[in-house]
Amino acid sequence: MKKLILLFSIIMLFQTMVCGETIPPRGVPMTKETHPIHWSYFENYTKRLEQALKDNKKYRKINRGASYEYIITKEGEIKDIKDTGLRTDKFIDNIKDVILSVKPEPFYEGMESEDILFDTFLGYYKYNEIDISVGYSVKNRKIIHLTVCLKKNFFNRYK
Repeated sequence: MKKLILLFSIIMLFQTMVCGETIPPRGVPMTKETHPIHWSYFENYTKRLEQALKDNKKYRKINRGASYEYIITKEGEIKDIKDTGLRTDKFIDNIKDVILSVKPEPFYEGMESEDILFDTFLGYYKYNEIDISVGYSVKNRKIIHLTVCLKKNFFNRYK
């Protein structure tokens, strides 16, 4: 009887792993270990944003960043992009161009979300930082925070 219960448990566990991943409700942590498919997507997208920011030649010598909120759809489209700061200028517009230059991939097999809300911060500072975290927006919706800070080119500031 114990073997039958064990076999049944293994089959049920295997079925839940095959079905895919959904973004968990509030209070349930979302980490690399608990949601490897989603997390892999977030890591790959963040690496592509980092490379686009490195390739960007404008404003690399200043100490500044900008944040945008947007939705990525299941098909890999960016929708409803908006600056989360209070002012707008050429630097902030440039960060928007960097984000839009990185076309997101369609969601991976096993990601059962229709779309995901992102809050992405890109900037140049005195340090390098790459970070992925999960939280909630004001609308009580799960939001993925991506941070990419590159060390600015301080010594060539006056060239």
